[in-house]
Parts: sequence; C-alpha cells; structure tokens
Amino acid sequence: MINKILSGLIVAIFFLYTNPLICLEKKEDLAEIKRIERYLNNITTLKSSFIQISSNGERLDGDIFISRPGRLRVQYETSSPVLLVANGSTLTYVDWELEEISYIPTSETPLRALIAPRIELDQFFKLGKLERGLGTLSITLYNSEDESAGYFKLLFADKPLQLKQWFLKDATGTSVKISLLDVERELELKDDLFIVDPFLFEKNKDK
Repeated sequence: MINKILSGLIVAIFFLYTNPLICLEKKEDLAEIKRIERYLNNITTLKSSFIQISSNGERLDGDIFISRPGRLRVQYETSSPVLLVANGSTLTYVDWELEEISYIPTSETPLRALIAPRIELDQFFKLGKLERGLGTLSITLYNSEDESAGYFKLLFADKPLQLKQWFLKDATGTSVKISLLDVERELELKDDLFIVDPFLFEKNKDK
C-alpha cells in the first residue's frame, strides 16, 4: 500500500508536466505571480506537518522542512520506507526498505519552485492557469522543456498569502496532493536535517 502511494509521488517528481492550456497575459495575473514569487523568496526557513493523499485515496503523514536556499527534507511517518532530502543541487532519495540511495538533480524536479536561490517561476516553468477562490490563490505550472506529461499546482491561502498545498499529476493520471498543517516560519533548523550519509547502508551492514 505504501509503495503505491510513494510510487505516485516519485513518478510525479521524475515525470512531471504537459502542454500549458493558458498563457498568462493579464496585468492583474502577472501582478499576482510577482506576489507569489515575493512570498516564496521571503521564506528563509519553514517547518510543517503534512498529509499526502494519492489518487487511489491512500494517505501518508509526515513533516517537511525547508531552509532556503537549496535545502529541503520530506520525512514520512515511521511506517514509510522513504526519505527525500535536498541540499543544494541534488535531491537524495533514500529507500530504507531496499537499502538504496539515489540522487536526482534538484533542477529536474518541481521542488525547485520552493527552494531555488532566486525564485522566478517563468524562468523554471511554463505558466498555466492562475485561479482565485474564496480566500485562496493557485497557479498551475508546466515544465518548460518536457511537454510529455502532467503538471504541478501550488495553492495558497490569501490575505495574507501562505502556502497551503501542492498537487502533482503525471500523464498516466497518477496524482499526489500534499496539504500543509501547522506551518511555522523563520525558525532555527539544524544542519543535519539536510545531510544524508552516502555510506549509510554500508555502515548498517557492517554492524
């Protein structure tokens, strides 16, 4: 069950995006995008618990830590075999069950929209629909180079602006929604949260 949920997240991270349907040209839309960018760029540190729901309805809970620029940790509940850690240009994917560590360029994942040194969304993505709801604002983003699959959507509470959720969907219809709870900002985060020992499993085997 967990593997199905996590496979949705990993598929979304590796194989995101498709053709954009809407080109943003309205001045008010461009102003809102700049406001979103200012909010993201003003984040120094962030900690939040989250709920992750996959397209098959299954759920995982965990915690996310962000220390900009460049650092992020997605830590699932103890029953999950996966840990994601970004530190600079590399995203490290740890599979505790298989005892494997994989490395992915952060620039090839949508997570760069959260942790890049300078966030300018139109430099990373093709901009899709900007939607205003009752007290919410969302933007859909598409990969600027690979138009083969899916999209990435950021949802904010508005006035004041606060990131509340992101949603990823690939070309097969697999989707993952992550909702943030109890968001804390501008707190001290230890450096070791963003470090993964590359010899982690070799050390375990030696014990």
